[in-house]
Amino acid sequence: MFEHTSISDNNLCYDIKKNEPFLIVMSSPEFHLAKVKEMHNGVVRVKGNANSVNLLRMEGGFVGEVLVGFCVILGLFFSVMTYGKNGLFESVKIGLGVFLFFIAFILLLTGLVSGLISSLRSLGNYYQKYWDDFTFDGVTVKSRKFQIDASEITFVRPRVDKSGDEVEFSASVRSGPKGGRELGRIVVDGFDVANMVEYLSSLFDVPLDEEGLEKFLKKEGITPK
Repeated sequence: MFEHTSISDNNLCYDIKKNEPFLIVMSSPEFHLAKVKEMHNGVVRVKGNANSVNLLRMEGGFVGEVLVGFCVILGLFFSVMTYGKNGLFESVKIGLGVFLFFIAFILLLTGLVSGLISSLRSLGNYYQKYWDDFTFDGVTVKSRKFQIDASEITFVRPRVDKSGDEVEFSASVRSGPKGGRELGRIVVDGFDVANMVEYLSSLFDVPLDEEGLEKFLKKEGITPK
């Protein structure tokens, strides 16, 4: 595998076997929910976000839109109800205050719930299996307290798990021959699964099974964006 640091829009990579540096350009992937960030030291951080406990991101952000809309309605309601007694300016101030109060309350509640669930997950081996927020420095994958030697990775494939009405898509990072052993998975939105499999295959410098990916998307009724 390669060690790299960021130079402008390019990655300067170093081939340990050949003992020589070379430049490689990785295009920025486009995702629906997932996020990829290259930090100043060249380390890449990947977040699937579909397995997030953030209330504002649930159901692809729909829950967040509903909650914000609810706050807006409450703000307007209090503005209208106090307009007769306080006049336009004061009623707008009251409505804005109500809106900001409930927004702050939702953010606080989301932070508390997220922190609690993350703490509970950290007590076990959750982050060994689920790479919800991992970093890669060209040699080692780090998912919280767990570290994986990237040389073990041989391919990345799409995966879907269904339980009743719940459907979970993920990019499964695997070791060994076809089929192999799963090292970890990045849970993503259905619209992100193809791009994540392609991106991780490029990031870990492993072959991409384009035919298998195309069959998976067709079977699950996903149209690549």
